[in-house]
Amino acid sequence: MDERERLIASLRLEPVDRVPVVSHLQTATVDLMEATGCYWPEANRDARQMLTLALAAHRRAGLESVRVPFDVALDPTAFGVRTGNDSVDRPPSVLEPIISSSDDVDRLEVPDPHRDGRPPVVLEALRALDGMGLSIPVIGGVIAPFMLAGQLRGEEAAIMDVVIGPDLMRALLARCAEWGVRYAEAQVEAGADVITLIDATASGTILSPEQYQEFALPYQRRVVDAIHAAGAPVILHICGDTVANLEMMISTGADGLSVDQLMDMRWVKEHTAGRCAAVGNVSPTSTLLFQTPDDVVRSCHEVLSAGTDVLAPGCGFAPRTPLANMQAMVRSVR
Repeated sequence: MDERERLIASLRLEPVDRVPVVSHLQTATVDLMEATGCYWPEANRDARQMLTLALAAHRRAGLESVRVPFDVALDPTAFGVRTGNDSVDRPPSVLEPIISSSDDVDRLEVPDPHRDGRPPVVLEALRALDGMGLSIPVIGGVIAPFMLAGQLRGEEAAIMDVVIGPDLMRALLARCAEWGVRYAEAQVEAGADVITLIDATASGTILSPEQYQEFALPYQRRVVDAIHAAGAPVILHICGDTVANLEMMISTGADGLSVDQLMDMRWVKEHTAGRCAAVGNVSPTSTLLFQTPDDVVRSCHEVLSAGTDVLAPGCGFAPRTPLANMQAMVRSVR
């Protein structure tokens, strides 16, 4: 069983020879940049550097996946959002939202992922990876509608809209969902084997179950359904405490649910067993960034013992994560 077969079988709840160890979220670290000569911020904007740095997570660290892109501020660039503040150890961030009124939403056109912003760089990298004939899964990433709406509108304004401006938010979410469909389909067509749908701000600490049901769930489902129709499995990642919304996360139809280190993996596994794969949830900071390789192995064994179906960090790797700790995470399953 090769790495691609193992991950996809795990997401489909089919028998596997062992738990796969991947990162379906950001994988670039300074150690890997130094090993490859491909550094941020250039590797966020150049397809050849992007794929070289992404491949290093497999070739140097041993992870059983290749994941592009590295930053979560990429999707909004397709809408014309300016990003910046990035450096060798800091990913880009949104500089200024572009939606200040309902009129702005009415004028907003859904971009073309082949033409607009930085997504064409990701598609070029995916096509190149697809042409290499790899036996490891290539994982793409799409920002889910609620999170993207917050990037376009401004997170605080978007949260307020949920309460006092729901019509604006619904109209914006519809456009964000259409973008997610187009971009995910383009990634699968370019060669992505799995898509991670990232909805970090749909956490239970931000959205109540009632708000999640109205402003996150139906739009997540639309993107998940489109990815399945394109022929790829989906991992839904939401940060923070997702206890209250976990049942609705399962109902999106995602093949895997990715939870961060705040969640009890044993509890997550109890609720997802037989319904979808549990993905995670080694701490990217307190464990992978700061502890020793031996500590990393022990922490990974705890997550494995708790029943995770796919061993992965609870969020993207911190850029200063030591290469030895990434390798220790891989060693824990072997």
